[in-house]
Amino acid sequence: MQRSAATISASLKKVPPFPPVAAKLLSLLGNPAVDTNEVADLIGSDATFTARLLQRVNSAEFGFISDITNVRRAVALLGLDTTRQITLSHATAAYAQGGLKTETMRRCWQHTVATAVLAEEIAAACGAFSSVAFTAGIMHDVGRLGLLVAYPEEYERVIRYAAERCLDVLDFEAEEFGAHHAEAGRLLAERWGLPTEMALIAGRHHDPCEGMELDLLRIVHLACRLADVLGYDVVKPLKPSTASEVIAELPPQTRARLVQAPEDLCAHIEERIREFGSETAGAPPEETLALLAVASASDELEPATNVPEGEAGSGPRESVVQRFPAHRKRTLLLWILAGFAVLAVAAIWAFR
Repeated sequence: MQRSAATISASLKKVPPFPPVAAKLLSLLGNPAVDTNEVADLIGSDATFTARLLQRVNSAEFGFISDITNVRRAVALLGLDTTRQITLSHATAAYAQGGLKTETMRRCWQHTVATAVLAEEIAAACGAFSSVAFTAGIMHDVGRLGLLVAYPEEYERVIRYAAERCLDVLDFEAEEFGAHHAEAGRLLAERWGLPTEMALIAGRHHDPCEGMELDLLRIVHLACRLADVLGYDVVKPLKPSTASEVIAELPPQTRARLVQAPEDLCAHIEERIREFGSETAGAPPEETLALLAVASASDELEPATNVPEGEAGSGPRESVVQRFPAHRKRTLLLWILAGFAVLAVAAIWAFR
């Protein structure tokens, strides 16, 4: 069933908004002089993002010797770039969970993460846009996720049919929905108030690039194509190419610095997919409550510890061992019990 551009615009209005905290964080981090405490306070205003950040900072990946229980300290230790990656990746994973649990949704998410990882690698190799390349990669296919949420069954059929008949997926999307996923991404990014640069990348990441100058759009464009040829495609490209052919489009200096072999890039992508995978994006309620309880008890009873200059964002370091006296442990237990009580009341209400 063919639809007009006006129809798809109206349908996308029904798509759940991107998490407001994530959208505000993108805008906030666009300011080079942003205060880390302001970022921490924004994340701390949302229980889910607080839990996700504390869960990650206390994971084996960062190797701190004791629990980090204060959001401001977590942001200071991780740095703004890592904080943005964690928050935006989990926001997009949670958003993806709004669609059907289908193979197409999983492939879309895997392609998104692969593009973000490769954009980050290319940005590091060219020495520019390294602070925003991963975020741009995460946001580039938000229109595809929007179409999956707005038209789950129809979009599944479009992807399947395009793959079976070797059709150009953008043309087929436009024919079926009145707009392809890049145009849908631009509409959603503008509607959600995301930064202009993110709307541009969502809307034009499939546009052919001229010249050899590497701006952020070109980095994402090449990362998207490289993700496809490495096997993280949603629909096979009509003109097959190899990783070497895509990498050859990079400037010589950047190409020389991008020394990882395709199998190493794939291993890195798989690691990040497991890290941010939509199937594991949501922590169990009791785990989230425990994290929030610890954070609340720590914030209430002990001011945030200032991180010495030069320590923030410099990688895993030993943190000060925090010992809770008996009265703090009792407070922590009360928070946890209160959380379980809220869950119990919610469960009873749901089954009335």
